[in-house]
Amino acid sequence: MKKKLLIVFALVLLVASGLWLVPSGGNPGNEFRTTTITRGNISQVVTANGSLKPMEEVSVGTQVSGKIEKIYVKLNDEVKKGQLLAEIDPSIPETTLRQSRASLETTKNSYLLAKRNLERTRSLYAREFVARIELENAEQSYLSAKNSLESVKIQVERDEVNLGYTKITSPINGVIIAQEVSQGQTMAANFQTPNLFKIASDLSKMKIDVSFSEADISKVKNEMPVTFTVDAFPDKIFEGKVVTVNLNPNNQSGVVTYTVTVEVENNEKLLLPGMTAFVSVILSETKDVLRVPAGALRFSPPEESKSGFSRLFSLGMRPARPSRGDSGEALQTIYLLKDGAPHEVSVTTGSTDETFVEISGDGIKEGDTVITGILPQRKR
Repeated sequence: MKKKLLIVFALVLLVASGLWLVPSGGNPGNEFRTTTITRGNISQVVTANGSLKPMEEVSVGTQVSGKIEKIYVKLNDEVKKGQLLAEIDPSIPETTLRQSRASLETTKNSYLLAKRNLERTRSLYAREFVARIELENAEQSYLSAKNSLESVKIQVERDEVNLGYTKITSPINGVIIAQEVSQGQTMAANFQTPNLFKIASDLSKMKIDVSFSEADISKVKNEMPVTFTVDAFPDKIFEGKVVTVNLNPNNQSGVVTYTVTVEVENNEKLLLPGMTAFVSVILSETKDVLRVPAGALRFSPPEESKSGFSRLFSLGMRPARPSRGDSGEALQTIYLLKDGAPHEVSVTTGSTDETFVEISGDGIKEGDTVITGILPQRKR
């Protein structure tokens, strides 16, 4: 009988202690920062910036000097391969060509004369009417006239080509994205080829050259998916894929980077050359999983915010929390907000990115309120 009374007394004391430890208001002055458990995708990414460029870009120059006489295109015009873009004043090349052709006629006559003289001298030599030296002189004159004729022919061909260079044509199908000359401007091509136009190939496909650090380049592979944004459309996410990982390093002030080329579809023609792209290369992606912000796994509530029995456990009566699940996977703790107080739940974590962590386990579901921190107490 005494033993039963002692047991009843101990139970009453235990319950009374628990009730004494339960805060009357449920949450004694603490307001929690909360969010909900959501379902979505978790991606592991590496990020960098780059500039959008056409897949193919050609600078069109001139190989002859002269004044720009006519320009037939303007910025943003679509052009076809071989289309006439501009003309340089052909006066000087035409004059030079006429001189060469005149020299050609003179040299041709000299060649024919030397040829007939050689034939006549050979005939005379055969009949022993002339000495051997005269035959050799005739042969030398013929060879010299022949070489001169070939040289003048080459000069005429070169002048004809130069005259053709006064007509500037497009080497590819594309769009004029830069015009660096104006009508009437004089171009000097003596030392380097002046650029007149810059033509981009079809802008429905573009590329981004992105520099990645040596710490990240080993993770980037061909065909990996890419997402990126541009300042012109901050709320729109564009997609692409890695097509080239350039193994040639760039070393600037001791910082080593590698260039990665990303191919981009631009069917809507929203992207323009030169735009800055904020690129994320997706290394791996886990889809349609329960996830919480990473801060939820770092949160630990103060003792006064726990329920009465939880406080008893925290004072030495709580059994040790298992660190591993039944299958051996690592467990971590999150706190769900129920009835104004935090409730501890053990979960298994999975993939993570810079924002979210994948979780799974019993006692959690999409939409549950999870605690990520404590709001500062308001002054009274």
